[in-house]
Amino acid sequence: MRRDKKSTCGLIRADRRTLVLMLVIFSAGFALRAGAVATVPGIYSESYSQPYMYDMDSYYNLRLASNLLEHGTLSEDGWDRYSYYPPGVPLDYPPLLAYLTILVYMILSPLTGLTDLAFWLPAFIAPLAGVLVFALARSLDCDELSSAAAGLLAVSVPFYFMRTVPGFYDTDMFNLVLPLAVVLSLQLSLKESSWRYAVLGGVLMVIYSTAWNGWQILYILLAASMIVSFKLRRREPIILLLVSTALIEVLAPGSILSIFFGALKIPGGVSSAYPFPNPYANITELQRPGLADAVIALGPGLLLAGLAGFRALIRYQRESVLLPLLSLWTVTGAVLMLWGIRFSEITAVPLLVTSALFLSCIRRNEIRVGFMNSSDPTFRKALHVAVAAMVVLPSFIICIESYSALHPRVNDDLMAAADYIRENTSTGTVVICNWVHGHFFAFMAERPVNFDGRLAYIETTPWRGADYPLDPRVPGVYREYWQDRALATSDPVLSAEILSMLASSGDDAYLEVLKNENDPATSAIILGDVLGVKRGERADYLIERYGFHDGTAKKVESILNRKSDYVLVTYDRLIDKGYWILYYGSWNFTGKTEGPLYSTGTITSLAPLRSSDGLVYDGGSVKFNGVNVSRLYLVNGTPRIIEGDPDSDIVAFALLQRNRTVILQRKYEGSMFVRLVLLGDGGGVFRAVMRSGDVTVWEPIHEEKTK
Repeated sequence: MRRDKKSTCGLIRADRRTLVLMLVIFSAGFALRAGAVATVPGIYSESYSQPYMYDMDSYYNLRLASNLLEHGTLSEDGWDRYSYYPPGVPLDYPPLLAYLTILVYMILSPLTGLTDLAFWLPAFIAPLAGVLVFALARSLDCDELSSAAAGLLAVSVPFYFMRTVPGFYDTDMFNLVLPLAVVLSLQLSLKESSWRYAVLGGVLMVIYSTAWNGWQILYILLAASMIVSFKLRRREPIILLLVSTALIEVLAPGSILSIFFGALKIPGGVSSAYPFPNPYANITELQRPGLADAVIALGPGLLLAGLAGFRALIRYQRESVLLPLLSLWTVTGAVLMLWGIRFSEITAVPLLVTSALFLSCIRRNEIRVGFMNSSDPTFRKALHVAVAAMVVLPSFIICIESYSALHPRVNDDLMAAADYIRENTSTGTVVICNWVHGHFFAFMAERPVNFDGRLAYIETTPWRGADYPLDPRVPGVYREYWQDRALATSDPVLSAEILSMLASSGDDAYLEVLKNENDPATSAIILGDVLGVKRGERADYLIERYGFHDGTAKKVESILNRKSDYVLVTYDRLIDKGYWILYYGSWNFTGKTEGPLYSTGTITSLAPLRSSDGLVYDGGSVKFNGVNVSRLYLVNGTPRIIEGDPDSDIVAFALLQRNRTVILQRKYEGSMFVRLVLLGDGGGVFRAVMRSGDVTVWEPIHEEKTK
């Protein structure tokens, strides 16, 4: 590859113009993110003097950083007893974010608190991606305008923007910055024939391995591109790979081998939710995107300019490792996006580089744009500026329009609930809530949570080998079903028994039954059945009904007899999840599960009562989209029941104080979901010990006597 010492030295020298352009790029990225804070309501709590995070994983990261600050370690013994409890999970989480946060906090602690620092940190880290793209493009001999435009594209990749706004304190902030830093080091090592840059790239690769569990993707791409380009006989990529391999193995022995052999270690059933419902199916970022979604996630300008730039990449980097690396990278990113839109971050990196090459070719009069082609310098310069603007502006517009989609998942009512739990329960009390808010309560209430954002923590499945301290099927997705079953059932005692099992023994009872039956579906059915049997009679029931051996039956009974203090947290946001709660909670393990009728709306008028989704009550009949309704519950404190068509299978709820309506099937009229979330009466087995707005904290009333 041709060496251009002048351009490289210009980059290293960082003259005034270069510094100004880098500052503009960084400032644009920061301002774009800071604008969300000024626009989004409810992001800062005056009552609790702190900002609220958008994503609940932020509170998990904040808890780890807080542990590091207070105790000098992420965990005293490498075990996280607050997440997915009982029994907790091994703390095998990437540590970079916590260490970086505390390092910055130690410098800035006189000026800011830890939560405020964590809130703003993504807005300072993410724009560095634009600076790195600018530097990388300049090292590829792109002109300043093309390099700056690519840098602006980097700070405004829409999906990356949404995951790095203030309040999104997660590892995403590193997912463009560190890969770009590795590629820049590789490019400089090739251009300068410098082993020092290669070593730097290896060190940066190691840092990336401590930032995100998907670092293996970049490592494999580097190894594959080195093999493909072996005929070039360049030592720099080999040095980078050897340094990164050696240091990663020192930090985490076996990590490199696990990349290639990990798939063979995956225990049967761990990587799949079957036969249980799969909560991952409802995580938007892990659903397969359509073409329009992919375009919006990357930005239309980046996608078009990036793909168009491969012509220049092939032309100018034919004898470079960058050609196979960026080509394989783009294909890999496109394939991974089939598994979820979040992998658009991976796809964005190579496209940012090729977009700079594309724009640079326009400046050099090497690309015809439509019918416009002229060697006139003034026209070509104007055309270059116009195309650069057309490439960059759509991404900025998409980001700004995305402000309206930003809503904190936490409010003062949830904070009040966390405060109550922390101040009024024992330290061993387990918090049972929807998994979305698990990390929040673990941090704010300082109590173990039964289910949280770790879910099945599928990233760890390849490493659950012989030395894994738990059953390799833990954590799993089972708790989504059992918690939803506790809400979907119309039997209050069964509901309390399920929650008591989850709080005291987690998955142990199910796994013990599974050990006996060796069939997941049958085991779930048996456990659901035995939970409805009176305590003290369960062992005999398992022996007589299902033919269990005496020892196994008594062990299952012993597990189910364990006791642990727990509280259940409900709130109005569960109304929006009602369909999935009833669907999963009524799961059919032996056949197809029928989706329930479920609809929510807002009240648009009171006289007559109308809702946005078609509920109408005019003082006489009650109808939902023209269909008769069996009963209408007017809920304003004590509910008032309006009788309708006794033959109808539809029940309606008008939550007058909350301006909401809910329509569901009659068979769920007496469900614990209705009694706890909609009516708030506890079903006779729970009592509300704290209410704040739409948030209620429940505790069991007494030891249940089962049927």
